[in-house]
Amino acid sequence: NGRNMPLVGFGVGNLHHDRVAPVVQTALTSGEGYFLIDTAKASQNEELISGGIAESLDIVNTQHPHTPVHVVTKVWYTHLGYERTRLSVQESIDALLSKVKTPEAIRIHFLLHWPRCDESIEWMNCEEEEENLPQHIKDAGPAPHLDRDNAWKGSWKALEDMYDDESLPIQSIGVSNFYAEDLNELLDFCRHKPYLYQGNVWILLNDINLMRILDENNILFQ
Repeated sequence: NGRNMPLVGFGVGNLHHDRVAPVVQTALTSGEGYFLIDTAKASQNEELISGGIAESLDIVNTQHPHTPVHVVTKVWYTHLGYERTRLSVQESIDALLSKVKTPEAIRIHFLLHWPRCDESIEWMNCEEEEENLPQHIKDAGPAPHLDRDNAWKGSWKALEDMYDDESLPIQSIGVSNFYAEDLNELLDFCRHKPYLYQGNVWILLNDINLMRILDENNILFQ
């Protein structure tokens, strides 16, 4: 989309919460060139990341003037559907900016973490996770696991609408863990194509067709 972002990032999604802020602070001030932090709504650490960024900005601005800090975060599959996704994104924005005195110093990228909850994946427990959600999330929209083929489409439309809202600090939108067929379906109806795709690729485990789709559509792979 013509906007810059760092090529190298620092993932804190699985860190113990008491380590998140100091690790973020160390990464940003180490002089190693980390200006991208990766997390997810499901990690429940966005406010902690905000604290680490807030403690680092004076040093970052001294060492690298006018260099913003980028954060990639993700909408969890329990928050799929238009209204649930809008709620999730706004909560993430509020958390990531909560400790920072200069919000313009942060660039936020939002991804859909998964296209659906999939019971064939051992650790996904769709009904149990839905049951344990806070009531305000349930009230925001229908349970996405009951409409696995379409809930994520509403989520993408929500991301597009919020990306278009210039009052929000959203640098780009994208997807994570989408299969090639999901990505093709998205490209058929989207107003904004994904700018980022996050996934796993190794020499012996990769999807050549998926990588071709990303390349043909100028979607940045992370």
